[in-house]
Amino acid sequence: MNIGDEEAMSFSRRHLLAGSGGLGAFLMAGSIPSADAAGIAGDPQMLQAFDAMLARIGKIAELAFARSTARYPDARAAGLLHIMNNIALGLSMNLHNADPMNPELFHFFDPTRKQGGDNSDALYLAAAIDGSQEYRLHGDRGTAKHLSLTTVDKGPPPWGGKTGGALYGRDMVVGADGRFEVILSAREHPGNWLKLTPDVFRLTIRQFFADWENERPMTARIERLGPPAAPPDMSADRIMAALDATVVWIESTVRFWQDTMDLFRKTPNQYVDWRKITGNKVNATPGGDPACCYWQVPKGKALILRVTPPACEYWNIEFNNPWWETNDYRYRHTGINGHSAVLEENGELIAVVAHQDPGLPNWLDPSGHTEGMMGRRWMFAESAPQIETMLVDQTDIRKHLPKTVKIISPEGRREQLERKRRGLYRRFHWF
Repeated sequence: MNIGDEEAMSFSRRHLLAGSGGLGAFLMAGSIPSADAAGIAGDPQMLQAFDAMLARIGKIAELAFARSTARYPDARAAGLLHIMNNIALGLSMNLHNADPMNPELFHFFDPTRKQGGDNSDALYLAAAIDGSQEYRLHGDRGTAKHLSLTTVDKGPPPWGGKTGGALYGRDMVVGADGRFEVILSAREHPGNWLKLTPDVFRLTIRQFFADWENERPMTARIERLGPPAAPPDMSADRIMAALDATVVWIESTVRFWQDTMDLFRKTPNQYVDWRKITGNKVNATPGGDPACCYWQVPKGKALILRVTPPACEYWNIEFNNPWWETNDYRYRHTGINGHSAVLEENGELIAVVAHQDPGLPNWLDPSGHTEGMMGRRWMFAESAPQIETMLVDQTDIRKHLPKTVKIISPEGRREQLERKRRGLYRRFHWF
């Protein structure tokens, strides 16, 4: 069931990268019942509880199929993969990195684990924190084009409550050697400081890279200040509760993102400002003014995008599949930013969503899909220009573009993709 206008007014992308509500957090209306996973003793009971969890995952897959408008086999299989890939993310938040007394930085998304409009330019990090404690984040800031550190309040799954404090890379005090320190505490602190409140439960770090090959990711660690605390035992109750919470979280993500996509499905192939469609005043991405588009491009068609990007710290156009996750950006051209884009002589961006390579540098590759989501970010921009779109026959693309439009050779395309792969090795420290 699509969410109504009244619900849409309370819908907020502040949940994105905010955190999981964990076991015992309230479930969305109509959700699949959760078993009591605590207090289980003995093989039969444990296996029975595990079987129930697996059955619920099957029900989540049925829910995903019922909620998505993408009904062709490739999209259906991608939905099943989406669910299974995100089990690891749910366990990371609910078990492996859930102790605010012994926090560790961990990453949300990567080339194989993604959801909710993940940015192929990004490295998302997080740590569990407690608003009553004090923390020190320190290390090498790196050279990502855009950097933000935000705290997030407790809230419902999948991503928690509202964004609290924010500190941007452009405002941070960083040494000449790139070293930095940030204190997270309730009491004010000189220098780089993030205020904590009683409701805070997660720190989120977003790094957006423009020049993938040359910008370096942050290398840092977080420490809780104060007496040491023993980590919790990896007990049967704790593991089973975390498994159960992860199933709850996966269901909530399927519902949340499909409900959100319903808002944009009403105006296919048009970019709509996030705040206008949700009625919420909180930015989806700190420091940015996002807009989203539900794209629908049948085989044999192409969607032309035209805009003159604004002067800003960082901008991008992200391209996602029907589950609001990027296609495999290790091997596909699935995003454009202010460094990688090839602009026309007058500064205009001309990009094309097409099922066959159109020979234009700013190609967005659907990877076999015929619908999905697109987003655009203008970070700290001086203006918010609108992206114009036009659906045309793929064979007629050039008829609708200037005769001087820039093109790319097959060799240039291969080098374009190879530059991205080199950048990904740098960002994710692959060897």
